[in-house]
Amino acid sequence: MPVHRSKSPLFDGLLIVTGSILMALSVDIFLDPNDVVPGGFTGLSMFANRLWGWPVGVTLLALNVPFLLWAMKVLGPAFGPKTLLSVAVVSAAIDLLQPYVPVVRGEPLLYTAYGGLLYGLGQSLVFRANGTSGGTEIPAKLLHHFYDIPLPKSLLAMDVVILGVAAYFFGLAPALYALIASWVMSQTVSVVEEGITASLSVFIITRQPDLIRETILQQLNRGVTLLQGEGGYTGTRRTLIFTVINRRQIGRLRRIVGRADPQAFMVINASNEVLGEGFKPLSMPSRRAADGLG
Repeated sequence: MPVHRSKSPLFDGLLIVTGSILMALSVDIFLDPNDVVPGGFTGLSMFANRLWGWPVGVTLLALNVPFLLWAMKVLGPAFGPKTLLSVAVVSAAIDLLQPYVPVVRGEPLLYTAYGGLLYGLGQSLVFRANGTSGGTEIPAKLLHHFYDIPLPKSLLAMDVVILGVAAYFFGLAPALYALIASWVMSQTVSVVEEGITASLSVFIITRQPDLIRETILQQLNRGVTLLQGEGGYTGTRRTLIFTVINRRQIGRLRRIVGRADPQAFMVINASNEVLGEGFKPLSMPSRRAADGLG
């Protein structure tokens, strides 16, 4: 889970409450009415609702609380407050809002895409407050603590089991739609985390380093580092230009390099985080909760 700079406890709480309500609306409007399981404890709560008529929100809270208390005891008290807030708000909102919100049915692509989008947006707001929405991530953390099982493997295994049960209860089609919804959720979280200003690191090998360097400095207002390299096959000396830009500037950079040196060679990589002048402050503090959660 990404770790962000926390502005204030009140702001974090507002993000968590807002994100949790969005997740609950996704379940009530799009996912639950169409048997699309978002995975995790929410999916198990939907199964319990179909089998025994238990309210989805109450069941979700009942599933989360024992694991959360256990995790707080094992991993430390810092693990729980924000996760507990998110779980409580999501659980209450699912049951309380259900009678009052509209339901979208009929077009699978519509309710799958928008359900995943809304749920992912809610999750990303919770993540930005350094919290989590609970669910299978809690037992996955405990499995990692006790048995050193990697988190991705245990989370994947649990999601596969839950989707398998969904296919058995609801049919193959809703389970496949659930996969699409999960993909949309993950992509939404990534977009919100990275945003349109996500950074790209660029290496340029060129015969016109001075012209490209000056143009980048003047037109893009980005710093440039010059490196000296040698061709592995020809032994020819070349100047490498290294710079970091945001996604909005990539088109302009391609045009700058293409006009200055059509024979240039560019390598463009996504950068998860860039610290320093022109980007995030290098001295930015980060309040990491125990084991990355909380």
